[in-house]
Amino acid sequence: MEYEQPAVQRTPQSSHSFRYYAVLPIFIFLIYKTTRLAVFTYHTRKRYRDIPSLPRHWLLGNLIAIGRKCSPQLNRHPDYGFSEIWHDLGQPAAFHIDLAPVDSHGFLIVADPAVADTVVQSSSEYPFSAPKSDTMRQSLNRLLGEETLIMAEGEVWRDLRKRFNKGFAPAHLHALCPFIVAQTRTFIARIQDAARSGQTFALKDFAQDLTTDVITQLTMEKDFKAQSVADGTGSKSTFGVLTASRILSKLVATTGQGFDPIGYLNPVRRIKERFYEWSFDRQLYSVLSLKLQREQTHPKKADSSAKAIVQLALADLDPTPALLRNTVHQIKSFLFAGQDTTSTLIQYLAYELSKADHDPRYREIVSSLEDEHERVFGPGAYSALDVLSQPGKADELLGDKIPKSTAFVKETLRLHPPAATARGIPEASSSTPPFFIDIDGRRTAIDGLRVYNCQWIMHRNPKVWGADAHVFNPARWLDEAYISALPPGAFRPFERGPRNCIGQELAMMEAKLVLCAVTRGLRFEKVGLTGRNGEREVWGTQHVTTVPVDGMKMRFHLRDESEVK
Repeated sequence: MEYEQPAVQRTPQSSHSFRYYAVLPIFIFLIYKTTRLAVFTYHTRKRYRDIPSLPRHWLLGNLIAIGRKCSPQLNRHPDYGFSEIWHDLGQPAAFHIDLAPVDSHGFLIVADPAVADTVVQSSSEYPFSAPKSDTMRQSLNRLLGEETLIMAEGEVWRDLRKRFNKGFAPAHLHALCPFIVAQTRTFIARIQDAARSGQTFALKDFAQDLTTDVITQLTMEKDFKAQSVADGTGSKSTFGVLTASRILSKLVATTGQGFDPIGYLNPVRRIKERFYEWSFDRQLYSVLSLKLQREQTHPKKADSSAKAIVQLALADLDPTPALLRNTVHQIKSFLFAGQDTTSTLIQYLAYELSKADHDPRYREIVSSLEDEHERVFGPGAYSALDVLSQPGKADELLGDKIPKSTAFVKETLRLHPPAATARGIPEASSSTPPFFIDIDGRRTAIDGLRVYNCQWIMHRNPKVWGADAHVFNPARWLDEAYISALPPGAFRPFERGPRNCIGQELAMMEAKLVLCAVTRGLRFEKVGLTGRNGEREVWGTQHVTTVPVDGMKMRFHLRDESEVK
């Protein structure tokens, strides 16, 4: 007969002891983490206490206040909230946003050009400017690629910039101006057709297609026909390259608009991100590989002025798979920046032109533009396109021959800057010295902070631009005494320092060309969000960059020939 050991009977007391010892380690761990968090939060707030900041909640710092100012429900760019905070604090040179205990690195919002220059210019610590913020890498990684010039650092960035600089040089871009003129003719023809329909359209769709066709052709000599193919076909089909690019940009996480755990952790969103990144990369890689194969098989005998940007960058290099992958990441960056920011600039140019219909001051500004265009390009609504399509004319005329047009573009960029930069200052260590800036006369260390140069505030700062800082006044750019009195770095739509925007010459050339092309032949009428009759004026929201919240809804009108100068 087998002997069975009697089951051990647990007493209620032993059961309670077991539970106690099981929970105790968890309890100790939570106390440890909470204590560490409290100590960290205390020291973080202590080290930055001399930087202007909103009153802090004892536990949540500025999280509640910044949540009110930059809530996604407001559907506006965080710059508007930062501007309100800046005014509430008495307009300091910079201020701190305390995100502890949720985030270990707060933000320094910069409102003064001198402070901004300290961050972005070369220094002994950072010869190529301070590093980009980790928030940019987290949000833009899939859209731009891991090896993008925009987020590369140190000598890797320097070598990439050197390779691609020649493709964005003014002389090279001016040589390609006839092609940009041809694309602009298509842009105008589409708007003319829309004008005849009498319907309301989002100017964004027209402008984005134009800038897409320009940047893809200039970058890699590939015409994706954004302006001519219908939605759902060709490059805009379900799996088309432009569809992949634009959907991917919509999936990018935004910074400064609160934390959306449902959207951020949504597995479907993650799957879509990966799919469209793969689709985008694969198609660009295929186009680039095919182009290089054709050139090797049938090399063209052409001077460098006729070559695409990628051709110049890859000249005399062995097109290995690694180099092609890296180049695809640069193309993605140029496509994003070239279509998004320049498209926004064109939309705001049209918006400022539209005010001439109801504001005598604007009517005078636009009339002076028309006089300039007639003097430089001759009579006729679209004579600028005829002249600029001639070889060499862009280099001759788009510089100092059209000062009022250049001033109009600059003033539009001043009041409506489409993009800004964020840097991340590393913690001081034995190998990294502390990083100091001057905030309203106080020397302050900003190690460990993310720094955001807020162009929206700096470009509208009355201490910099005067009492009319919020007024659209292109004439300010024609006043040499006024401009010479501005502090260095007052105007920074393309940022400054060694890491300024590589495509700024192209953006300015496109904007001036479009302005010269449309001013005498077209009239723009803003629909909704006009800023008149009790309506709110159109504002910007965040879609990677700053974009008009309504896509700049407009009706287009053809100018009567009797009106055209």
